Amino acid sequence: MLLLLDENLPKRLKLDFPEHEIYKVRDKEWNGIKNGELLKLLIQNTLMHF
Repeated sequence: MLLLLDENLPKRLKLDFPEHEIYKVRDKEWNGIKNGELLKLLIQNTLMHF
């Protein structure tokens, strides 16, 4: 499962999901982007990987 953690969540939260592919908004350089746009970016980028 792919998870995207919002920029206001602690980085260490990634450790709680060892079996998942997890990115923070900062990892993707999507800082400051609103939730609706984040969802669109995530969907676009996920579809590009298949």
